[in-house]
Amino acid sequence: MSSFLVDYPFANRLYPGSLDVLERLRQWGPTVLLTDGDVVFQPRKVERFGLWEAVNSHVLIYIHKELALDDIVSRYPALHYVLVDDKPRILAAVKEAWGTRVTTVFPRQGQYAHDAKAIASFATPDVTVDRISDLLDCDLGSLRTPSTRSCAEVKR
Repeated sequence: MSSFLVDYPFANRLYPGSLDVLERLRQWGPTVLLTDGDVVFQPRKVERFGLWEAVNSHVLIYIHKELALDDIVSRYPALHYVLVDDKPRILAAVKEAWGTRVTTVFPRQGQYAHDAKAIASFATPDVTVDRISDLLDCDLGSLRTPSTRSCAEVKR
C-alpha cells in the first residue's frame, strides 16, 4: 500500500488551473505552499503534484499548520498574508490569530469544502471562490484588504 501511495500519479489529480494560479501569485509576491500531513508522504506528494517546483521550493510542511504560525512568520515575514485553504477550520484559526493581517480565501473545491456542518461551524472566510482557478480572475491587489466577498466582487 505504501508503494502505491508513494508512486501514485498525483499530477493527474491536480485541480485545473492550480499551477497557473501559483504562477500568477508568484508575480504578486513570495508564494509559499503551506501544508500539513505525514512528514514522509507529504513532501513526496507535493513534489509529484509539481507544486514544489511551482513555488520555487518555498514549501512548509507541519503536522498542524495552524499551530505553526509563529514559525511561518519568522520564515516569511510580511505585512499581509493571503491564505487559500479548503478547510474552514484552518481558515478560522489563522484569521483568529492574525486578524486583519491575513485575507482568508475559501475555494469550494476539495474534500472539506462541501462539509456543510464544518462550513457553518466556523467564521466566514474573507473571500470565497467556487474553484481554485477562479483566482485567475481576481484582482489580487484587492485581497490585501480583507472583507467578506466572493471572487466575482474582486475581479481584476
